[in-house]
Amino acid sequence: MSRFRRFCCIAILCTASATVTGAQASVPPTSVPAAAVDETTLVLPDAVVPGGTSASTSIMPYFLRMVFVLGLVLAAIYGLYALLRRSARAAPSTDTYLRVLASTNIATGRSLHVVSVGDAAWLVGATDSSIGLISEIKDKEVIDALALRAAEAPQTPRKDFNIMLGELLGRKPGRVHTISDPSEFFSRQKDRLKKF
Repeated sequence: MSRFRRFCCIAILCTASATVTGAQASVPPTSVPAAAVDETTLVLPDAVVPGGTSASTSIMPYFLRMVFVLGLVLAAIYGLYALLRRSARAAPSTDTYLRVLASTNIATGRSLHVVSVGDAAWLVGATDSSIGLISEIKDKEVIDALALRAAEAPQTPRKDFNIMLGELLGRKPGRVHTISDPSEFFSRQKDRLKKF
């Protein structure tokens, strides 16, 4: 389904929900008579008169409201997730002397890293709250092998929420556009709008 169709469906759903909510809010409450009513003198009809006014028992307004609120909650969760992920993202390392040559996770929140500075390397243990030196690696061949493997290893790009969700749902990854120039982005958006 294209984005334009999704946007139209969401707009129609929001409009219908707001209309139903506004219609329910505009119904004036029935006034209660000030005098007490004698219940023994009331006459109750046995059958409902056809064409008479009766309260609507449709659940559609409640269903639409529930879907609308659920959509708002999901949007809030996605926004919070994106905000937390953006704030937790570490800046890429540009230092050519200080490098992490190898890493492995031992348990949840615990990992080992081989860190090198120039020709020296250290095995470091890291947890959620601290980092500790385990030992120094003095074997030059091991350091060179780790540095060579780290240089040859492909750098996997970080995945955003849309890509991870698509992988979970079994969708094929779409085209990824890398835009270096903001004017290119705006010209591409202008072309997309011309198609409508």
